[in-house]
Amino acid sequence: GCTEDVKENGEIIAWRVDPERGSLEKLCTADAQGTSTCYLTLDAELKNMLVVNYWDATIGILPLNSDGTFAAAELTYIYDPKGSMGMTVSADNHVNHSENDASAQAERQKDPHSHAIVLDPYYGCVAYVPDLGRDLIRELHYDSDKGRLIPLSTTPSGLKRHGPEGPRYIEFHPELPVAYVVNELSSEVAVFVVDSEALKQIHQSGINESTTSTLTYVQAVSTVPEQWTRSKNTCGRIAIHPSGRYVLCSNRGHDSVAVFRVETEAEI
Repeated sequence: GCTEDVKENGEIIAWRVDPERGSLEKLCTADAQGTSTCYLTLDAELKNMLVVNYWDATIGILPLNSDGTFAAAELTYIYDPKGSMGMTVSADNHVNHSENDASAQAERQKDPHSHAIVLDPYYGCVAYVPDLGRDLIRELHYDSDKGRLIPLSTTPSGLKRHGPEGPRYIEFHPELPVAYVVNELSSEVAVFVVDSEALKQIHQSGINESTTSTLTYVQAVSTVPEQWTRSKNTCGRIAIHPSGRYVLCSNRGHDSVAVFRVETEAEI
């Protein structure tokens, strides 16, 4: 688990779970080295934890011991999408994220904001990071042996038909080569075809200057009725039913859960 604070570095915590008593024992902690820590992912080999800090957008890696505890007191690798640039918006004075009018959207997109990190389900060699502040999905080559994330490509999270998109989470279909991105600000789910052959090549040979995005945009659907004012809603979670037949998305403002039936032609 992790703590989340817009001003202080997040703390990542490892717990031992007692399955019989349902109790937790705190084992160790690590510094997330970024603010508003919001997403943790374990690789398939359980060698590393991949970490995202929302507020300052940093993305990092924390090595793990064989017993699941942390092999370092802080991240051993950090990728910062801002480069040498600092934050534009102050953590002491920022818009309430429940607001979604044009002014609020403009402020939320003055800086990059990494919101999640998910590894491809085929080989675990590409990490996908929705960036709410830049309206794109970052693709990074994940080298589990070296504990590195190397920028590979970026792809827009939508067509901006209703203004900023604000990608929040990405989920992969359990059987089809399809990914779903929930766009928080536009109240839409974007559908992408996943190039599994390109992922296979990356897994086998790594990346080079000719490597391109593994995602192709094919569709977007609204999570709220057309009569509902989009500025009165933001999207939250997205989930796929274990059967793969349905995609679910939560609406905050409309206070509802949108449910979409999945067709086999790589569309919702």
